[in-house]
Amino acid sequence: MAIAVIGYSCRLPGAPDPETFWRLLAAGRHAITETLPERWDADAISAAAAAPDAERVRWGGFLDRADLFDASFFGISPREATAMDPQQRLVLELGWEALEHAGTVPATLAGSSTSLPMAIKAAFGGDAASRSPPPCHPDGGRPTRTG
Repeated sequence: MAIAVIGYSCRLPGAPDPETFWRLLAAGRHAITETLPERWDADAISAAAAAPDAERVRWGGFLDRADLFDASFFGISPREATAMDPQQRLVLELGWEALEHAGTVPATLAGSSTSLPMAIKAAFGGDAASRSPPPCHPDGGRPTRTG
């Protein structure tokens, strides 16, 4: 059976689309940044020494604009959109973007043998209030309390 990849999309830290991702790779850059204050208070967590290596909460790979989702575009009520897992919203957006990249009108796919494979990798799951940040450091190594 022949398989053809005719469209793709991605959303990664520091790369909201495939073109930006390739530029990031070509430049040899990483997308690990300091935690934004609206994510969690890294200073308070580090000061409280809430966990061994508490300084690790200061760095991470974060998606830009992950909070933006056009629920009405997908026929989803605001109430339902609020209850959705963020990964479900990303799957909808990225699936649509992959179809656009392929130059395909979704309505033309009804009854076809078209597949839209998806992959999601999350460092941690659950809702934002219960998450522990992943152990990340801008130098790629495991941080210590002394740096």
